[in-house]
Amino acid sequence: MNIKLTLGERLKDLRVERNLKLETLAEQTGLSKSALSKYESDDVTDLSIYAVTTLAEFYGVTTDYLLGVTENKKRPDAVLSDLHLSDGAVDVLRNGKFNHRLLCELIVHENFQRFMTDLEIYVDGYVSANIQNLNAGLEATRQMLKKKYAADENDLYMSTLKLGQIDEDEYFGRVLYDELAAILKQIKAAHGTDKTTSDGAAIEQAKK
Repeated sequence: MNIKLTLGERLKDLRVERNLKLETLAEQTGLSKSALSKYESDDVTDLSIYAVTTLAEFYGVTTDYLLGVTENKKRPDAVLSDLHLSDGAVDVLRNGKFNHRLLCELIVHENFQRFMTDLEIYVDGYVSANIQNLNAGLEATRQMLKKKYAADENDLYMSTLKLGQIDEDEYFGRVLYDELAAILKQIKAAHGTDKTTSDGAAIEQAKK
């Protein structure tokens, strides 16, 4: 689900990220502690433009982000061409039919670039020729031993030559799966205390 954070939730998240207490934030922004507490609890009936701009400047985010107009904290005017996206990719990102937050967390993960590099190696076949040559050499040796010495298929050396051959799809499938699973495991752990993460209550309610 895509659940937009409220102004209060955004302000609290930004403060917690910086390990700031309300007292400290009040001292550094010149805004009162009571007002800041109200803003974080979404009691914003008296929120002033000055408070919004002051907090946005302090946290280094845009006022549009604080007000929920955009999910981009710092780059509301990113040039589309700089993102190197195809028309189809832009359409998918715009349709809102999937969890954009998860996609963003996946892309910015420290191991995502490694995953994409290995994906490119597999998809574009950078090592396909090497694997094919290796397999061909092992198989040629195996067939030679079989023909010359009538070697048993279950012989240790014959089995070694056979098992030493690499199935490219299976190999990269395992590598890519392990890398992606590790990334998703860390993202899932980070969502453990997130209010949008299921605690089982929804399942129990559905059962009832």
